[in-house]
Amino acid sequence: MFFNALHRIYTGFIGPPTARKQDDAIRFGLLGASNIAPIALVGPAKSHSEVIVAAVAARDRSRAEAYAKKHGIPIVHSTYEDLLQDSSIDAIYIALPNSLHYEWALRSIRAGKHVLLEKPSCSNAEEARALFNHPLLKAKGAPVLLEAFHYRFHPAWQTFLTRIHRDPEAGQVKNAFVQQYLPKGFCPNDDIRWRFDLAGGAMMDFGTYTMSCLRQIFNQEPTEVLEARFRGLLTPLPDLQDAGQIDQAMNASYRTADGKTGTLLADLSASGDWPLLPNSWTKSLPRLGWPKCEVELEERVIEDTDGRVHGVKRNVTMWNHLAPSVYHRVDVEDTHTIRVGDRVVKSWKESKKEKAYKWPSCDIRANDEQEWWTSYRHQLNEFVNKVKGREGSGVWVDGDDSIRQMEAVDETYRKAGLLVRPSSVFKL
Repeated sequence: MFFNALHRIYTGFIGPPTARKQDDAIRFGLLGASNIAPIALVGPAKSHSEVIVAAVAARDRSRAEAYAKKHGIPIVHSTYEDLLQDSSIDAIYIALPNSLHYEWALRSIRAGKHVLLEKPSCSNAEEARALFNHPLLKAKGAPVLLEAFHYRFHPAWQTFLTRIHRDPEAGQVKNAFVQQYLPKGFCPNDDIRWRFDLAGGAMMDFGTYTMSCLRQIFNQEPTEVLEARFRGLLTPLPDLQDAGQIDQAMNASYRTADGKTGTLLADLSASGDWPLLPNSWTKSLPRLGWPKCEVELEERVIEDTDGRVHGVKRNVTMWNHLAPSVYHRVDVEDTHTIRVGDRVVKSWKESKKEKAYKWPSCDIRANDEQEWWTSYRHQLNEFVNKVKGREGSGVWVDGDDSIRQMEAVDETYRKAGLLVRPSSVFKL
């Protein structure tokens, strides 16, 4: 198992095989020399025969040139607009600061380019509605636009959802909890995540994942934010604009129209809570641990005859949904109870632990995927399928989904007493 994990990590993130490129491969341009692009696109593209990362543009040309040399990107453009006007480029990957997503997604679409857009799609719901409902995206043959919630595309996440929504022994979702955090010290004080004018904050970073997870678990939209508590910056820089509006961590609870409840915790500077040690000893130390989703389902009656009732109550936990190719596990625990009237006659538990590094061979979605494929590689595969007009796995994030996502994020900020992130002045 250890060597399998090493193989997945090395092949998926460090040394993916280089595929022979097809003549009609999609040629990507990168807007920005970002830290995430090598993991999210450059690496996955190497093993995809229909994708070439062909160009990059950054605010600083010398930085773009160094980035291109490091990652084997043949073309460097001096400006973002020059990249959009490059007729050899078919698609744009946008990993700019959040506040620039709306403008450069629209500019890319206007230039006729497909767009893979890093989350969050926009700074707020108003921008999301303007972007995803724009006439340019409604026209025949419009470019493909995808908000890059990569975790959704991995078979592990879909297996997790199956155990909640599509398994015959699963009841209705009752309650859910999702947590993701970065260890204290990971983000320096001058990180752009702490800039309100750049649409920063925990809810705009890891919080977007936790919110997306809850919405997927609910299988509907939350109608009420029950509570939202944030931790602000402990030592903001003196010149940090609107530092009081930045959430370093967010803890929020929600309810749906039919009574489902859920809680998210997103922390970009987590400390303490080490296992087996008093928190007083570890509260100043960086916190370590896997991202986690826990779901409690209502009891489902599977047999009701002659006053004898057999019910099953399920709990499902997914560990490390964010990087499942490194390691993940889906824990399913079913508590069976047999009652006669109000009397419990028998009770027992059945547990199983599952992993899904690729689609099962019997699944119609199974194709040529490998166990080392990262969630980003699965996402890229579906992006290509959409551009090429192929059916694919059926997993997607459509425009309405992205709009509702930002509406939920905005409502969380309002409930917490914080301002919604500011809109761009760009108009098209």
